[in-house]
Amino acid sequence: MKFLVVDDSSTMRRIIKNSLKRIGYEDVEDAENGVEALEKLNGIDIILTDWNMPEMDGLEFVKRVRGQ
Repeated sequence: MKFLVVDDSSTMRRIIKNSLKRIGYEDVEDAENGVEALEKLNGIDIILTDWNMPEMDGLEFVKRVRGQ
C-alpha cells in the first residue's frame, strides 16, 4: 500500500511518515502542497492531506483528485 502525505509543514510530514513507517508502511511519499501532490499521484493508494496550504489548499486538491 502506497501513501501520499500532503502538508506544508515539514515537521508534520515527518511525524506522519515516521508514524506510518513505525506501524509497517514503508512506501510513503510526501508533498508540500496540492500542486506538488498532483504530480505524485501515480500508484498512490491512500492520501493524507492538510486542509490549509499555500498554492493549492486541501479542498481544491481533493476536488481535483476526485475529478480524475
